[in-house]
Amino acid sequence: MRVAGENYKGIEFIRISHLPEDQRQLIRASLKRDKIINILKNDCLLSDCVQVRDYEAWYTENYFLKPETAATSQQPVNKNQSKYDLAFK
Repeated sequence: MRVAGENYKGIEFIRISHLPEDQRQLIRASLKRDKIINILKNDCLLSDCVQVRDYEAWYTENYFLKPETAATSQQPVNKNQSKYDLAFK
């Protein structure tokens, strides 16, 4: 599920701390650190912000499978996760 962004002085952003838990973990693991920005809002420093355009790009590329490779419904995917399951005896 995509999250709606906030707008402050013309900057559209998403707070990582306001994302669902699964997205929060994946975005912290896969998003480049230079995409996380700080915004000073009403004397409060928001240090976990991502611009909406960067969030949308991350969401499309990393969080969901492309439609042509997805099964009947789209499922969350972590591209860093192995495609193989391990079994131990």
